[in-house]
Amino acid sequence: MSPILEVKGLEASYGDLTVLRGISFEVEQGGVATLLGANGAGKTTTLRAICGMIRRKGEITYDGERIDRLSTEAIVRRGIAHVPEGRGTFTTLSVEENLQLGAMTRPMGKDISADIERCYHFFPRLKERRTQQAGTLSGGEQQMLAIARALMLRPRLMLLDEPSFGLAPMITKQIFDILADVKKEAGVSMLVVEQNASLALGIADHAYLIETGEIVMAGEAQTIRDDEGVRAAYLGY
Repeated sequence: MSPILEVKGLEASYGDLTVLRGISFEVEQGGVATLLGANGAGKTTTLRAICGMIRRKGEITYDGERIDRLSTEAIVRRGIAHVPEGRGTFTTLSVEENLQLGAMTRPMGKDISADIERCYHFFPRLKERRTQQAGTLSGGEQQMLAIARALMLRPRLMLLDEPSFGLAPMITKQIFDILADVKKEAGVSMLVVEQNASLALGIADHAYLIETGEIVMAGEAQTIRDDEGVRAAYLGY
């Protein structure tokens, strides 16, 4: 089976500052890849480049189609959902209104209600808070809402930027357990950027280690997770 996402020789910059230097990787159909590295290594920039949010060079192929010259809106409409660091919920709207907005690029219809119920299946706590303003949710609940809103797009690929950011370990584990369920039940492919290497490697099939804008190691997630030398040198656990 061909990869759903292939990135080849990707370069990206902010003004005169080059952040990514010819990185290449792929995400399998129905699989999870994780991009690991320290702050400032280029992880978030990689996701932004895939989505067309910054200037970039190189080849980005999604489901057999080159998307590196498409606008961000066109990329989203093809079924790529980006969950940015910091969640970005609409704080004055209710949980359910946020979910409805997640489907705004799709034709409205009765299937929207069914998809909301599917999100509540993955995130029962959101169903309990369905009429509550998003800004009054806990940090963990807001992260759940951000992921659920992305699912309302009916994506084939989700790009998740630091889903554990600012969360307690117990809540972080719960969110990663839910992501594993989404992969299994919904068949959504994922590219996860994460500093919590242990949790990310626990749900990923393949891992890529990025350092100062370059891929320095790649392989099966389990192999990297079990290599004590790699963990000590790159992952800090």
